[in-house]
Amino acid sequence: MKSGLGCSRIIAVLFLSLLGACQTAYKASWDMPAGVKALEANGYPIAYVEKGSGPTVVLVHGALFDYRTWAPQLDSLAENFRVVAISLRHYFPEPWKGDGDFSLKLHANDVAAFIERLGVGPVFLVGWSRGGAVAADTAWMRPDLVRKLVLMDASLYSLVPPPAGSPSDDPRVKRAKATEVYFRRGDMEGGLQFFIDDMVGAGTWSKLREEWRQPIRDNAWTIVGQLGDVETVTCDDIGRFKMPVLLIEGEQSGPVFRRVRTAIQKCLPAARLATIPKAAHQMHEMNPAGFNAALAKFLSE
Repeated sequence: MKSGLGCSRIIAVLFLSLLGACQTAYKASWDMPAGVKALEANGYPIAYVEKGSGPTVVLVHGALFDYRTWAPQLDSLAENFRVVAISLRHYFPEPWKGDGDFSLKLHANDVAAFIERLGVGPVFLVGWSRGGAVAADTAWMRPDLVRKLVLMDASLYSLVPPPAGSPSDDPRVKRAKATEVYFRRGDMEGGLQFFIDDMVGAGTWSKLREEWRQPIRDNAWTIVGQLGDVETVTCDDIGRFKMPVLLIEGEQSGPVFRRVRTAIQKCLPAARLATIPKAAHQMHEMNPAGFNAALAKFLSE
């Protein structure tokens, strides 16, 4: 009798182990680059790369980028952490063409589900630009999943009221709609040039390094997806964060990001600040050594 019970328990353990393995090895309907894994979250295969061991750090990319933007962080941070860089829903490597749901809220829910599926308890959550808004939303919805929060030039624009006399139409929406016109007529390169130059300044697209332009091409349709973005995290929500928070900005980051950072500090005076020298908005790629050192210091304390 005891022998039968023992066999039943062994079979149950083996079944659960096999089930967990099947869930981890999730198969996407599109090709995954070599070394890229997928983990099912909310019915979607979240693509990710990982390296190292130790406390888990989850990196969330910004608009028009994907897990590849974190290449300068993987080797350095992996010396002391398990570093997991994800691609949000509809970003590369998915060959997305603008169909289906796309929003900050959806991506925040996906990140929360992904962290749960990792099964490692609360993680260090790092979000850059639009990914900072996603990370803040995730921390607000599921603070139990976030051990420490890092916001890099987070695009929490709703915290900053528009200047007096500014147009009532959101320039981001106007820009995205105009870009979509280019895309719909098949002029992807022209649309990207218009979008980047209109957002940053004339001639910016032609001056970008090719290693930055290709990821933008791969994620072009997410520009149109962002028309569904609605920032819902308020100053009161941020003020209730209990986890340690680090704000990181580039020394040369644009004025809008400084205004947002100042607004976040007013909402959460306990938040720390690190400024990365000789770097602008893309600080983790422009000065990876300085950025990695500031991030590792905060996570290790």
